Amino acid sequence: MDMNAEEVWAFTVEMYGRDGVAPLCLELQERCDLDVNMLLFMFYLGQKGQAPHSISALENAVRDWREQVIVPLRNTRRFLRNADWSSAQKLRGKVKNDEVAAERIEQELLCKAVETIPAGDPMAPARAYLSPTRFKMSQSECDAALEQLCACMKLSPKAQGGLIA
Repeated sequence: MDMNAEEVWAFTVEMYGRDGVAPLCLELQERCDLDVNMLLFMFYLGQKGQAPHSISALENAVRDWREQVIVPLRNTRRFLRNADWSSAQKLRGKVKNDEVAAERIEQELLCKAVETIPAGDPMAPARAYLSPTRFKMSQSECDAALEQLCACMKLSPKAQGGLIA
C-alpha cells in the first residue's frame, strides 16, 4: 500500500488537535518515551484497515532521525520554556516550528518505510505499538491509555468501528 504523507499528516494534525489527545500523548511520551508520531501513524493505518508488517522495522527506520533531530529540538524548546526574556521566547517559537517540521519528516520516513498487511481490527496497530513489550507499562495501563485516546479521538475501539465522528 502506497502511503500518502499529506493524508497521514492531515490525520495526525486533526487527531492530535482533538480535546484531550495532546495531553495524553505527551504524558505517554514523558512517562515511557513513546513516539507520538509512531502512535498516531498506527491509528492512521488501523483506520485504513492496515497494520504494519513490522513495528520494529518502522522504529528502526526513524530511530536516527528521532534521536538526532527531533529529541534535541524538543530538549532545546523545553530548556527555553523557562527563559524569561523575549528574544529567548522568540527563539523557542522558531524551535517549536522546526520540531513540528522534523516530526512531519519523520512521518514521511514512516510512509516510505511501511510495509502493510490487512488488519480486520482498526485498533490492532495502535494496540500492538502501545504494549508492555515496548514500554514500561502494564497491559491494563496500555489498555486504559488506548481506551482514553480512542474516546478523545472519537475512534471506536471495536473491530466494526472506525471513525465515530
